[in-house]
Amino acid sequence: MTVRWMPLFVIVATSLYGWGKSQPKQCFALTVKQVAQSLSDKGIQTSDLQVSLLANVVATEANPALDVLSVEPLGDRSAAQPDETHFQVKMACHLPGRCLPFYAVVRLLEGIDRNAVSSSSISHPFISLVSKQNSAFTIRSGAHATLVMDEEHAHIEVAVVSLQNGMTGQKIRVASPDHKQVYVAEVVSASLLKRSF
Repeated sequence: MTVRWMPLFVIVATSLYGWGKSQPKQCFALTVKQVAQSLSDKGIQTSDLQVSLLANVVATEANPALDVLSVEPLGDRSAAQPDETHFQVKMACHLPGRCLPFYAVVRLLEGIDRNAVSSSSISHPFISLVSKQNSAFTIRSGAHATLVMDEEHAHIEVAVVSLQNGMTGQKIRVASPDHKQVYVAEVVSASLLKRSF
């Protein structure tokens, strides 16, 4: 009798083996065209020929919204193209977890004075874009703050470190100073966040 049931047990066992496994997440490669389009949408007219990525970049969705995190001028211009200026642009997906931050090099053909680029007083569109975005944040990534957790009969205050930039009213991730506990909390001010239990 057990020999008759053996094929059935083998079929059931092999089908159950694959049943609990999750499907791998699909990744989409970000292209220089997407980066150029994102920069153009933010007011910096850029073509995909002016952009190069320093590494292959993938995201969990096909066309994620991208943010410019920082802009730094890159070294000397080549003698062959003296009117070019190169910028290293740090970018990330607007929604956390969609992609890791990455760098792109953007070549601008505007004949910008290199001495002006290296000075802090430059009013180039890239620099003004980043300063505008950064000034909008209430709390910056890495900033120390207090997380207040209120419930009907309890009030707890915890020291935390912000894991991402955030504006007032936005929910962001924060962690305990030793990074063992991670919370999602609402930004109240530059040094205060709140959440319920």
